[in-house]
Amino acid sequence: MSKPQSHAHNTAQTHERKQGHARVHPFLPSRRLMVKRATLDLEVSVSTIQAIRVFRELAEESGWELERHEGSRLVDRFAIIMPMAQTARTLGLKLKSGPLAGTELTCWSETRGSSGAVNIASWLIRGGPEQPVAQALLDHWVARMDRCPWRWTFGERSKVGYLLPIWRQSRKRFTQLGFNTKKGSWPHQHTTQWPPSEL
Repeated sequence: MSKPQSHAHNTAQTHERKQGHARVHPFLPSRRLMVKRATLDLEVSVSTIQAIRVFRELAEESGWELERHEGSRLVDRFAIIMPMAQTARTLGLKLKSGPLAGTELTCWSETRGSSGAVNIASWLIRGGPEQPVAQALLDHWVARMDRCPWRWTFGERSKVGYLLPIWRQSRKRFTQLGFNTKKGSWPHQHTTQWPPSEL
């Protein structure tokens, strides 16, 4: 009588082990991976209002629908001893139609030094900034600025922190996007068509 019970008990244990193994198996289709959205964050000298306005003008000229959004986000304010979290108000636009539907531009200001603020233009471009339509968008977005977005005056840099690495980082990021950031290169002359011919 005991053997059948033992066999049944072992069978139940084996079944439990199989279920447990199935719950942690790494190749099951039910396993989900979290993917972080890749954004293109640019420190810019232009105001957040102008960055948003130029994007809106370009979208309207192309006949693309826009959705406006406002909110807040936590940013680090770097004090003398340690960074302190603070809340920054955000303003943004999202494309609802067109070949770049889903693309967003979100802007905010944050304090990087002991005083003064740096404006951030954060792009989330559907398909990445390397595609031709996205390149044309960024090309004309920069060309329509009323000042060079990767350069600050001596007074502006001194107020925020003259030796902070953000000034060099901003130029580097615009250079990586294909812009000529050398001295004397401003104003930027666009090299693409707008509205883009792909429409």
